[in-house]
Amino acid sequence: MTADPFLFDLGARGAIVLTGNDRASFLHGLVTNDVKKLTPGQGCAAAFLTSKGKMLADCVVLCEEDRLGLDCEPELSGKIEDLLRKYLVFNDVQIGNVNAENHVFHLTGASPGDAVEDLLRRSIGFGDGSTLPREPHAHATVLGAAAGGAIRIIRENRTGVPGYDLRLPSSLSKQIFSSLLSEGAHLESSERLDALRIVAGIPRWGFELTDAVLPDEAGLRERGFISENKGCYVGQETVARIKTYGHVNRKLVLLTVSGGCPKTGERIFFEGEESGTVTSAAPAVTGAEAAALAYVKRAHANRGAHFLIRTLEGDLPAVFSSVPLV
Repeated sequence: MTADPFLFDLGARGAIVLTGNDRASFLHGLVTNDVKKLTPGQGCAAAFLTSKGKMLADCVVLCEEDRLGLDCEPELSGKIEDLLRKYLVFNDVQIGNVNAENHVFHLTGASPGDAVEDLLRRSIGFGDGSTLPREPHAHATVLGAAAGGAIRIIRENRTGVPGYDLRLPSSLSKQIFSSLLSEGAHLESSERLDALRIVAGIPRWGFELTDAVLPDEAGLRERGFISENKGCYVGQETVARIKTYGHVNRKLVLLTVSGGCPKTGERIFFEGEESGTVTSAAPAVTGAEAAALAYVKRAHANRGAHFLIRTLEGDLPAVFSSVPLV
């Protein structure tokens, strides 16, 4: 891998903005995480659920001085907006969908270090002595001539290595893109981004996260999506019952695969018993094994367990792995 920071163009990601005095309490009652405790510059991952605890959407909530921003996959923005408006009655909350006004780049590296921070300071003028956000989903705004306008820098992990989202007005996208490249960022494809997130075991909406999934099946509790101490929200009863009394019947796992790369939807077997299906897969990289994310039966989700993935070309051996491959 190149030592230069990796640049991924995420385009117009979903962006919902909530303003008004009741924005925090309103959103707090609809998502799995504690929105009320956020202070400006902080953020959290959260999910919208059905009354039976199934996923409706996932997002990252960003707390600013006078508003809450919701970052999500582009295809979820309309769904989330509709959900918010469905529950909006007499609350002092205004809802805005600003997808088209925003553009998002993601900047990260092959390993944690100063290269990304140095590039950000050179390319957009993040001031000397200023501290970049360090905690997950923390964020700060850059203002000034070098940036050409307001850019929100958000600490995000999209590849297995913490990096930064740059959320900026779409009118600045060409300027900032050129600046990042001229300062040494190495442009990577969306396919590369998806491969890195699969190898890192990061679930994504439309693949591992769908309306058929419970948050605990996808490991979202361990990923910080769920507050254990907040008050009532839609779907809380199911989430609490799973934690207190029961368990889920399947779990999301990371598999290393030999002999080829499986396809989404291909069936997985454990000792002759059908166990689950592949949700995402990334081809092998220079002699390494391929990687796949999959839901398998909870009883089979043990580190080191051996599986067979049934493909049209034949069975592919796979092993449960909780360790990233890069």
